[in-house]
Amino acid sequence: METFPKGRRVILTAVCAMCVLLTGVLAAGAAEPSPGTTIQCVEGEGFVEVSEGGVPILRYNHGVTAVPKGTGEEFARGDYVSALYGLKGELLTEDYPKDHPHHRAVNWSWATVRWKGEERDLFAVRGIWSRPVDKPQVDTDEGSCVITAASVWKWDDKTPVVAEAMRIRVHPRNDQGRAIDFDIKLAALVEGLEFCGRLEAGYSGFNIRMAPAEGQKIVFHTDPAEAQPRRAWADYSAEFSGAKGRTGLAILQPVDNPQYPQEWREYPQLNFFQPLYPGGKLNPMPKGQPVNLRYRLWVHPGGAEEKVLAEQWDLYNKATEK
Repeated sequence: METFPKGRRVILTAVCAMCVLLTGVLAAGAAEPSPGTTIQCVEGEGFVEVSEGGVPILRYNHGVTAVPKGTGEEFARGDYVSALYGLKGELLTEDYPKDHPHHRAVNWSWATVRWKGEERDLFAVRGIWSRPVDKPQVDTDEGSCVITAASVWKWDDKTPVVAEAMRIRVHPRNDQGRAIDFDIKLAALVEGLEFCGRLEAGYSGFNIRMAPAEGQKIVFHTDPAEAQPRRAWADYSAEFSGAKGRTGLAILQPVDNPQYPQEWREYPQLNFFQPLYPGGKLNPMPKGQPVNLRYRLWVHPGGAEEKVLAEQWDLYNKATEK
């Protein structure tokens, strides 16, 4: 059996503990699946691919992805969803786009990580990288596929500064669409760490880069402060190659997220949209006080329908109360 130096054993123990702390809040909340549907999870070298009935759903890359021809090797990265598909198998997202090669399809990365008076950029893949700890765990639960992965953020690709525990639950498709839940837990391994999005500008965090498509429409919805319940959702729809008609991708925020409701941000010319957390001002990540973030993606046909999206938000938040 391989033995690890004391320091490395401590890091591995901390990371595994974060995985255990991720509770089963993902287990409920999606409507009943259509009869006869089966989700398949296929594990490869450094990735997991999920499909249903032969139709691709997503690919999660735990290990480092290969950069496309003409893209610098410095942009190689892992720990993100490199492809997300619509209900008909149409590709909804883009990875390594030529205009911003550091953008990736669905990811959770921050542009400003400060420690000991210096800064690194996880979002732009500069000076800090998310590296895997062992292989992802893949399970099936009540018809869903659950991917659980542990990673460490390595300062200068050497010193572990943050333990990350991440879980993706892919629900079976139903008559209205498909829900995909993301749970992300970040725990500082060092004292004095701070992080945020791009300073002042605020972008980065839970990011989505959509594929080029016709008829792009982005809708943001946040109820006024006095509303009960106070819903917050966003929807991006377009006519993507590989499917007739419009396909939509919604982000639903749970009320127990930090800084709820998080501000929305869009860059239509880049096919990019996201909720902002913590924004453009440095936020401490004290050792021993993990940051917990959750989001649901809802893939659906057509464009944003406020009544339907409100129902989906209610369904998601009802599930998170259990």
